[in-house]
Amino acid sequence: MKITKTLAGVACGLLLVGAAQAAEHKFNVVINAYDTNAPELKIEGVTVKNVRAFNVLNEPDDIVVKKGESVKITIENKSPISEGFSIDAYGIKEVLKAGETKTVSFKADKAGAFVIWCQLHPKNIHLPGSLNVVD
Repeated sequence: MKITKTLAGVACGLLLVGAAQAAEHKFNVVINAYDTNAPELKIEGVTVKNVRAFNVLNEPDDIVVKKGESVKITIENKSPISEGFSIDAYGIKEVLKAGETKTVSFKADKAGAFVIWCQLHPKNIHLPGSLNVVD
C-alpha cells in the first residue's frame, strides 16, 4: 500500500512538473523611436552639419524560448507614428498605431533564429530584433 501511494505521489509530481514546463512564456516588447539632431559633428577632420538620426528599436530586441512552448508577446508602440511587428516564419504581421498595444500568441514549433522586424518602413531605420527558438 505504501509503495502504491509513493508511486502515485511521484506520478502526480511529474505531471505537475510537466504542466509547469508547458506554461506560456509572456514577453512585453516596447517599440521606441529615438530622434536625434546633431547641429555639427567633426569626424576625422570632416565637419558635418545638421545631421538627423531616427532609429526605432524593439526593447528587448531578443526573445528566447524553447521549442514547443506557447509564447505570448504584448507589443506597445511608443513611436509617434504607426509601426509594424513581424515574424515571418510564424506568420505574424501586425500594425500598431501610435500609442497602441496589441498581443500576439503562438506556439514556438520551429527551432532557429527568426528576425523580428517592421514591415512598414525601410530596414535601415529599424534595428531588428530576434526570436530565438532553441531545442
